[in-house]
Amino acid sequence: MLLYDLTSTYFEGLGDGNPQARRGYSRGHRPDCVQVVIGLVVTKSGLPLGYEVFAGNQAASRRELDESARGHRVRVARAAPGVRKSSA
Repeated sequence: MLLYDLTSTYFEGLGDGNPQARRGYSRGHRPDCVQVVIGLVVTKSGLPLGYEVFAGNQAASRRELDESARGHRVRVARAAPGVRKSSA
């Protein structure tokens, strides 16, 4: 089983130089700062297997999350044959 979660992180200072740093919904309650959204794939025991960085103003729909998680399962299966694919 693989777990997928999204979080965001904001930049103070020179974050405007990052092309993916944008103003968006701020989970950190910092609407004055630009941010990026990070998607992280981990095993059931918490071992990180992969990540994606999205523009800070991108809202993740259920379909986008499903596609991203499915892509990670394929990449993880190719990189680590001992990790079982989820049937979801």
